[in-house]
Amino acid sequence: MRPFRRRPHVQALVADGFLAAEAPALQTSIVAALDVRERAVPQPLRAELHVDRGAGDRLVLSWRNVVVGFVPPDRVAALAAQLPDRKAVVVVPGVVHPSGDIWRVWVGEEPADGFPAAPEGLDTLPVPEPTIAGLPIKLLRDRDADPHA
Repeated sequence: MRPFRRRPHVQALVADGFLAAEAPALQTSIVAALDVRERAVPQPLRAELHVDRGAGDRLVLSWRNVVVGFVPPDRVAALAAQLPDRKAVVVVPGVVHPSGDIWRVWVGEEPADGFPAAPEGLDTLPVPEPTIAGLPIKLLRDRDADPHA
């Protein structure tokens, strides 16, 4: 049996930080990455974010083995240029923080003057419908309303 070899970590540079895209659509994933104490007392959490290539030109951000966001299109080129071959794990510093009713992911060091509001057009994916055991709640409500369905 071959011994397990840990992939080398490469630290990418993020000159000025930015918000990861698609936080509303990925809330279930972001919250799943939090532990019980972190959910109970929402506050900014330091994070080591992994950067991976996604479909097309997209760059995917993961934290604690969960996809928590995407690099916005205007920031992809700068980070993509720092990605070596697929054998290395590329990491960037980040902060997972509450922002209104949702959690957001900041890529880079925590800004001294607070986190900015999400710019228009940052989040484009639709928010998934809530489900129970994979069934949309709307479908379950419709079945409750019509017992003959």
